[in-house]
Amino acid sequence: MIDATRLSDGMIVALKRINTDVHPCEREIAQFFSSGDIAHDPRNHCIPILEVLEPPDDSEIIILVMPLLRPFYEPPFYTVGEVVDFLTQIFEVSILHTVGVSFESRISRLSGVPFYA
Repeated sequence: MIDATRLSDGMIVALKRINTDVHPCEREIAQFFSSGDIAHDPRNHCIPILEVLEPPDDSEIIILVMPLLRPFYEPPFYTVGEVVDFLTQIFEVSILHTVGVSFESRISRLSGVPFYA
């Protein structure tokens, strides 16, 4: 993953390169959680997909464009309520199971929009 600036609006984004031969369903699953009613479900804490780029020279590669995230520990937690809210969101995976998706958990980043705006 690398960071970039989206030309259309200047938003700082993350670009994630996906080999579709290795991960054939990642695009479909990511876009599913970023669209329709499920995108607005309060249990949905999935990173939204802003765009999907398809490099013309390699049909096996896609690039997911997402908001740039920051480490979950920056800034540090100051209150017990912040920790409880964080843990509630992390363990609130019921929406994934409701729609039949299993996942590999990677709890490492949170939205950094307010810190880069």
